[in-house]
Amino acid sequence: MKRIALCLLLLVLPAVTIDTFAANPQVTIQVTGAVSGNIVLELYPDKAPITVSNFINYARSGFYDGLIFHRVISGFMIQGGGYDTNMVKKTSGPPIKNESSNGLSNLLGTIAMARTSEPHSATSEFFINHVDNLDLDYGAIAYDNQNNAYYKVGYCVFGQVISGMDVVNAIAGVNVVDQIDYVPVDDVIIQNATVTLEAPFCTEKLQGDADGDCDVDTEDLMKFAIQWLNPKCEGCYTADISSDGEVDFADFAKMAANWLKCNSITTSCN
Repeated sequence: MKRIALCLLLLVLPAVTIDTFAANPQVTIQVTGAVSGNIVLELYPDKAPITVSNFINYARSGFYDGLIFHRVISGFMIQGGGYDTNMVKKTSGPPIKNESSNGLSNLLGTIAMARTSEPHSATSEFFINHVDNLDLDYGAIAYDNQNNAYYKVGYCVFGQVISGMDVVNAIAGVNVVDQIDYVPVDDVIIQNATVTLEAPFCTEKLQGDADGDCDVDTEDLMKFAIQWLNPKCEGCYTADISSDGEVDFADFAKMAANWLKCNSITTSCN
């Protein structure tokens, strides 16, 4: 009876493609000036949704175009996204919440948000770690002037260099003006920062969003139907919304509650 009901349901659904979960978005930074090349970043919206959205919005708006890597410390990190070639700070948007407690670590090649001593002060500036900087992580033990131990808020990691570490290394090796501000002698310019892999992601996952595209629609219903008809689909129960080990009417009820809802923060919804 269940198969008959579902077959009738599938007959009235439009033809859809069964997609896998959305890949992570990627941003490519084109560098010119004292160093030339591309740095490709994979971003992790599941770990830092606010930070990734913030960075993508700056990139998509062209905010980073023409800015420089203004602070370069070999064996530590390279920082950019705030100043132009005249070392004039560009007016940024409002500060964002610090998501440093997301479990990601400031390892070699990761990208993190720069900020002031105020934990929730990051805006547009970012840095790429040139070594493992575990002391920048959330919860790392630190000591004050009286040798009292405390936990640090840390710096939010939100992505990883997946191509172009040779460019990062070249930037880290440029000559700097002095050992206080670490400004490169010759400009290292962010020619542009472009979203090169579009991938929607969600501020929160809607119950029933079986394909991970931030809405609940016919594609999700199709996945539900296929998994409902295949009770031995071990390990592929993306439609098991109720997490009871099977795909059934309880999951359909949760899906129905969010039918045609969308909560994407990088794509528009019809």
